[in-house]
Amino acid sequence: WLPPVLKEFQRDYPRVDIKLFNGDYHDVEQWLSEGSIDIGFVNVPSPVDCQCIPLMEDRLLAILPRHSRFENYPRFPLVECETEPFISLLESSDHDARRALESAGVKPNVRFYTKDDYAIIAMVEQGLGISIMPELLLKGRHDDVQVLPLVPEAKRILGIAIAAGDRAGPATRRFADYVVRYVKEN
Repeated sequence: WLPPVLKEFQRDYPRVDIKLFNGDYHDVEQWLSEGSIDIGFVNVPSPVDCQCIPLMEDRLLAILPRHSRFENYPRFPLVECETEPFISLLESSDHDARRALESAGVKPNVRFYTKDDYAIIAMVEQGLGISIMPELLLKGRHDDVQVLPLVPEAKRILGIAIAAGDRAGPATRRFADYVVRYVKEN
């Protein structure tokens, strides 16, 4: 979403300077709390004191090595995460998968931790384990992995958080409007 929104916003407001920070949910929430940023993408609800605007529901999916024993399954049973080697984001980053696993009462057999989603995909491609990722992250990618819906189904609500009070100025609020409109139209 970000590149086309940035392009349109910069076209309409060329004098507004935007500083882009890249981080996981934990980083974004911390930056919002500290006042380092005025706006960020978060999981809704967010524990941070801010205005959160839900943007979309995003399914969580299993990613598996090609030709795994699950290759003919129409859906991936979450309970299998207890026996299969599982590749996880760091605990501070892994709100989505952890919430899905906890809701299903599943304790994954975690073999590896990383802070990078793309490292997880590469590790799954090499047959080092399985993982759970948001559909939006996997959309349009052509990795050599099998992607299956989960049983039970799990999803996240992705939103945009705007700093509380009057910290966020009119340009920040206008940028949020651009994001909301873009998500609705696409």
